[in-house]
Amino acid sequence: MNQIDLLIKDAKIVDGTGATAYKGSLVVNDGKIENISRGDHEKFLEENQAEKIVDGGGYVLAPGFIDIHTHSDLNFLISGLAESKLQQGVTTEVIGNCGSSPAPIREAGRSMLEDELADYGMELDWSSYPEFLERLSNKEKTINVASLIGHGAIRKAVAGYDDRALTSVEIDEAKDILAEAMEAGAVGFSSGLIYPPSSYGTTEELIELAKVAASYGGIYTTHLRDEGCDMVSAVKEAIEIGRQARIPVHISHHKVVDKECWGLVSGTLEIMESARREGIDVTCELYPYLATSTSLSSLLPDWAHEGGRDKLLKRLESGDDRKQILDFLNDKVARRGWKNVMISDLPGGRYPEFEGATLKELGESWQMPEAEALLRILKEQELRAGMIGFAMCENDMETVLTSRLSMIGSDGSSLAIEGKLAKGKPHPRNFGTFPRVLGKYVREKGLIDLETAIHKMTGKSAARFGFNDRGLIKPGLKADLVLFDEDEIIDRAEFIDPFHYPDGIKEVWVAGSSVLKDGKLSKKRPGKLLKN
Repeated sequence: MNQIDLLIKDAKIVDGTGATAYKGSLVVNDGKIENISRGDHEKFLEENQAEKIVDGGGYVLAPGFIDIHTHSDLNFLISGLAESKLQQGVTTEVIGNCGSSPAPIREAGRSMLEDELADYGMELDWSSYPEFLERLSNKEKTINVASLIGHGAIRKAVAGYDDRALTSVEIDEAKDILAEAMEAGAVGFSSGLIYPPSSYGTTEELIELAKVAASYGGIYTTHLRDEGCDMVSAVKEAIEIGRQARIPVHISHHKVVDKECWGLVSGTLEIMESARREGIDVTCELYPYLATSTSLSSLLPDWAHEGGRDKLLKRLESGDDRKQILDFLNDKVARRGWKNVMISDLPGGRYPEFEGATLKELGESWQMPEAEALLRILKEQELRAGMIGFAMCENDMETVLTSRLSMIGSDGSSLAIEGKLAKGKPHPRNFGTFPRVLGKYVREKGLIDLETAIHKMTGKSAARFGFNDRGLIKPGLKADLVLFDEDEIIDRAEFIDPFHYPDGIKEVWVAGSSVLKDGKLSKKRPGKLLKN
């Protein structure tokens, strides 16, 4: 007779491989899946005496979901509870996306990071990437976390916000920083090619850095240089980086944000398929919403960011620079629609009434043109403001979802519905990404089947980022698991009322420890830093 820690019986097991679901039971010992039964349940139950028995009740038992695109870098240090992800069934997050990581940190960008930490009563007490990972590793966590190093952070460290090609000396320094990060445990290297200073980097620079990540078995993930009408060339750039550096390429949140060019994803997915036939390993991910979310200052032209925050703020005040910025906004953002940009977060508490307001409503309230209202709020907030942009179409999103190349990632952060991580009007993807896919696109629309959806959330994602010890329900792997009701699971967060956890998640285990049951967190903190 086998004495074990946990037995989950009579569940509908979806193992993460994409294979057909089956009724079964499994045993967990020392944090790992030890055995699985598809057949003689009675004999199986007799042979395995568990300290804890969970009746699966016919609910779906799947590997814990892996959120491969998140921005919880500081949130894990603020709170290791990861509540808004855990409530979705997420057991692992990948941070450091879009070229943005909190390390390395030198002079450029330091004040912005210090201000953000100060909001939570914290101090910046690291500078190098290994020091940041050490802080992350030592923090008690409910779920696992793996980290990419951001190209933007590297560029800030070696050249600040200078809009120019790096010198050969700076390229070598950037390579050394990246190598140090990979040796410390980074799983790859990310770029955010619409965000200065990452956007100042050349393709050649990115290739040289990607070669370093490739030498450590890492991955290159990218927020493309363009997600509008020039997206085809941006996808080709990403593929060329993969070709030259011989590194796996992953395109973040693949989408089109310009109405005039909706539909381009069909062509870019075929370009990616063609590259794969050539032997270039390229994939993508998506979130199941039609709005973006980022910093409000990202609406400003790239050149305005050169030199960093202080110089940008001066450019907003007066003179030719201000006029050029206003002209840019009255072209680019006006075409997008002022009513389609919503202010999501204004740290500091000065203008809580505008959190949830559109730029059109802001202009009306202040009785000034929208572009001028935007510059005023950025100036008074010292650029610390978030936005949600309604920019995509359902058909594009569904096209990417059904592609064999795609996985699921929230592009969100670990938040909560109360406390210090419940501020502003954050994007509902922070609270509902995975249940929304399972509830709306699997159950209600039948766009993809359950097994395919789970594969995109688990086994496929684990393989993509080299998590070889989790992501599948298979003997010998870590018992990161989620039990959910496939008839009930659905997101509940809305854009104007985001602070709601989803329905349908029954229990979540990380390394065999129950961390969430019936919506309530346990006191266990089994999450680990997953290293390259």
